[in-house]
Amino acid sequence: MVSFNEIKAKALELGFDDVGITLATVPQKDIEAYQKWLQKGWHGNLHYMENEIRCFPEELFPGAKTAIIFVSYYKQEKIPFEKNKGIIASYARGRDYHLVHRKRLKKFILWLEDKSGQKGIAKGFSDSSPVLEKALAVQAGLGWIGKNSLLIHRRFGTFTLLSGLFTSLEIENPKMELSLAKCGSCSRCMDACPTSALSIAHQVNANLCLSYHLIESKKEIPEEIQKKNPGYIFGCDICQDVCPHNARKAISLTADFTPSSGIGGSLDAAALKALENSPEKLFGTPLQRRKVAGLKKNGMLLSL
Repeated sequence: MVSFNEIKAKALELGFDDVGITLATVPQKDIEAYQKWLQKGWHGNLHYMENEIRCFPEELFPGAKTAIIFVSYYKQEKIPFEKNKGIIASYARGRDYHLVHRKRLKKFILWLEDKSGQKGIAKGFSDSSPVLEKALAVQAGLGWIGKNSLLIHRRFGTFTLLSGLFTSLEIENPKMELSLAKCGSCSRCMDACPTSALSIAHQVNANLCLSYHLIESKKEIPEEIQKKNPGYIFGCDICQDVCPHNARKAISLTADFTPSSGIGGSLDAAALKALENSPEKLFGTPLQRRKVAGLKKNGMLLSL
């Protein structure tokens, strides 16, 4: 039997900042909330989110009994807005976290197989697989869902990235106490959102979200959204920057998430021109999702 203490020690060794364990079952209340969110069309054109596997781990990995959820802390320095540059969201300044997590998960699964003496006992996921990982993180006692719809980790706040795995092993639950929501009457994230994407607590309307339009959407950014962009060229950190649970948190020292491991914290006209001449510089970074053409388009809207 693999113990939680062994799992946590290995997770920290591989670079994760925290880990939790729970049953590989998404709570019914979270499934219903997710389905209602989809019915409202608040996922925009992200039709892949309609995949029902997100709600049922057994369909993603038959025989799944336990979910192990890993936390990576990535916060970087807040950069002031300036007229001639576009800010890159904190999570996207270094390496693509999908690549970082996949490498760690592969090593963890090999270790788990070695410890258990069994093969084919786990399947990893890191945002790109259809999983309601935030619901599982809450169930594992790692935090609660804030009014900006993000997981608020009891120690690291909202600047966290989640990954995990499903395994057919039954692992003793450390019986961590569920973190009670500690947002109270605070509505700073909702009030600060420039596009009113957080009009309902704990839900985000992607149709109005700056991050959605600057990263995911392939359509023209609506003029009313453009006008409310304070200066982001990729992503948005506004609802996180104002959250009291992120106040006085030190920046992440994980090398993969630092600006020197990626494109950096901002882009100006000269940087965009350099990327146009050497697009390979985007490889291995989150900005590759938008590609040079998309970044130039976002930059033009900022008059870069």
